[in-house]
Amino acid sequence: MNKSLFYRSYEIKRAAVNEDARSVDVSFSSETPVRRWFGDEYLLHGKGNVDLIRLKTMGSALLNHNPSIIVGAVENPRIDDKRGMASVVFDDDDDGNRAFGKVKSGSLKGISVGYQVQKFRDVTEDEEYELDDGRKIKGPAMVALRWAPYEISFTPIPADSTVGVGREETRSLDGILIEHKPQHKQEKKKMERDEALELIRAEVKEALGGLKIPTVEEIAAALNEEKRVSYAVEPDVAQDLLGRAQAISPDCRSKIADMIVSGKTENEMLREITSAQPQADTRDDGGDTNTPDGSDPPPNFDSDALVRSLKNPNMTIH
Repeated sequence: MNKSLFYRSYEIKRAAVNEDARSVDVSFSSETPVRRWFGDEYLLHGKGNVDLIRLKTMGSALLNHNPSIIVGAVENPRIDDKRGMASVVFDDDDDGNRAFGKVKSGSLKGISVGYQVQKFRDVTEDEEYELDDGRKIKGPAMVALRWAPYEISFTPIPADSTVGVGREETRSLDGILIEHKPQHKQEKKKMERDEALELIRAEVKEALGGLKIPTVEEIAAALNEEKRVSYAVEPDVAQDLLGRAQAISPDCRSKIADMIVSGKTENEMLREITSAQPQADTRDDGGDTNTPDGSDPPPNFDSDALVRSLKNPNMTIH
């Protein structure tokens, strides 16, 4: 047997023998999987999968794969219903007559094909490979996408075509083009992005050493804390101070309000209220509505809003 070829065997149907034409129709291949050392092997029989040129131009039928014993010619090799089919016409010589007689009597029951694979599709263990007609092949398996039958031989006992032969009795995968599962564009892009991010993380970590990098949430919390208004007095104290300042003048009340917002202490504001108290004045004001210093009162200030802001530091005062 040729160690550069794979082999499969099938049984000859005696009804296919044509004694007048000294021929027999044989099926030499199918898509039935054969168990190999690398998993199941499938031979596809679709358009473009099988190269029959060698059988058509140099096809000879052998006995027991012995190239020195030619028993006939291989005619009309073809693909029919996903099977390799051919007719073998026996030679009118000693070897041909002996083989023809044994096929008629049933002592030669097997037909074997030797073939080369140009391209396999590797189907991994966790993968399903879908064929053009919707059928699915589960891995692990090798699917022959391009292959060529090289010889057809008669054998006494057909081997179990679903079992095949062991690794030591068949050829290796050396020299055969093997196609693998293509990566989806999105999967490939995500993988490249993840690898790049991981590389950047590693480089940043190495550059910063043990420095802790704050998270987005931690940064946001810090910014919110900075925006909060800090008051030095409680809301009830502020309300009391504003009431005292109001009793003196609207201007004093406005001043105290500014001091509350700017975070002044209670003592500082009490000193301000004390210093703003008017001195005794014997002048007849004649109903004058001006402030003690003679100026117009400042615009009204919403003291209630200020007190509410003290209770809710995130509130904005207008």
